[in-house]
This record gives sequence, C-alpha cells and structure tokens, in this order.
Amino acid sequence: MSLTDPPKIIACDTLRDEIRHIVDGQLDLEVELCEGLLHDYPDKLRATVQERIDATPGERTILLCYGRCSNGLTGLQARGHRLVLPAVDDCISLLLGSRETYLRQFAEHPGTYYYTRGWIDYLEDTYQVYLKLIPKYGEERARKLALMELANYTRLAIIDTGTYPLAEYEPYVYKVGAFFDLPVEHLPGSLRLIEKLVAGPHDEEFFVVEPGETLDESRFWALPGI
Repeated sequence: MSLTDPPKIIACDTLRDEIRHIVDGQLDLEVELCEGLLHDYPDKLRATVQERIDATPGERTILLCYGRCSNGLTGLQARGHRLVLPAVDDCISLLLGSRETYLRQFAEHPGTYYYTRGWIDYLEDTYQVYLKLIPKYGEERARKLALMELANYTRLAIIDTGTYPLAEYEPYVYKVGAFFDLPVEHLPGSLRLIEKLVAGPHDEEFFVVEPGETLDESRFWALPGI
C-alpha cells in the first residue's frame, strides 16, 4: 500500500520540548500529544493512543514517539495506517539517543531516577507523591513511604537535551536529591533517535507495523535484555 498522506506524530507529553525542537518549522508535520500520566495506567495509555490512530483520517505513516512503556503500546492496531516506533523500552533511550546508551547507563548505574523538564512538569515523581500523602498520613509516615519507594536507588540524573532551560529545573532536582540523600548527576542527552524517527531511515532501530497488522508484544522480546 502506498501511503501518500503526510506523516503524523503521536507522542507523550513528556517529550514536548524535544519534539517541538525537531519539528519546528515543518508545517506538514502534525503532532498530537498524549497525557504523560497515562504511563501509570498502561491499558489507558494503549486505549488513548489507539483512539488517536483510529481518529486519524486517510492512510498515513504515524510516528509513535514512545517505547514499550510497560506494555502500554503493545497490542496497537495499525488499521489503514503504517505505524513506526523506536525499538526501545521507554523514553529514557529516546532522550539519551539510543537503546545502547541507555543499556550502558543501566549496567553502570542500575538504580538511577531520571529527570527532564518534561518529567517534572508532566509526571508525578516520588517526591511529589510524598507531598500529596502528607495530609493523609502525616509527614513522618509519608516520608517513610517515600524513602521505601526509592530505597534501591543510588543517584538522580538530569538528562540535558538542550531543549529547555536547565538552570530553572536543577534546583528542584537538587532539592529531591537532598530529601532522599542521593547524589545528582548530569547526563548529556541526544535527539538523534527522535530525529531519525521523524526523518528516517526506519531501520533495525525501529518497529514498523504495516497496515492491517498489530504491534505484537513478541517484537519486544527480541530486544537485548537488561
């Protein structure tokens, strides 16, 4: 099937800065953003993205700026479109530029809690959850619950993708680091993989779901393990 309509991007809100930086000025690229908090509910995430696919007219290439995301993307049906998404577990690989870079970071520092502006603004980290729990449980118990949540973490890492004012968000991450007694490190981000999703080629770093096909979970099983 020849898909002649212009491509469309469906992405997580947490990648808003990076996507806007890449597609700025490309008027033929339509971008739809889905709520970042859907990551906490994989079934809702899948249903929401499927709704966006189904509501897209014509026969198009739809670029999904997501990873596996706790199986939130598995089971998606292409319908009359072609779906393309990075062959990664989650958006950490997208922000670091490749799955290989993420696996290297994971091997060296498996207990890492990652931050970007998108994750601070559009997700709820453990510290924000702690603040919400104080009225219900009191400060002491809320603190204990939060510390238990990050008991196995050894550092916080800010990924600098160069698309947002880093200095405005560093104080928050350092505040969280002080609360959990964890060091804060800076990691260089990379837009390489997202740029490749937009411009191609869609080679072995991507999954391509042709019209009429379903994104089967088994495709992710073939990825190198963590």
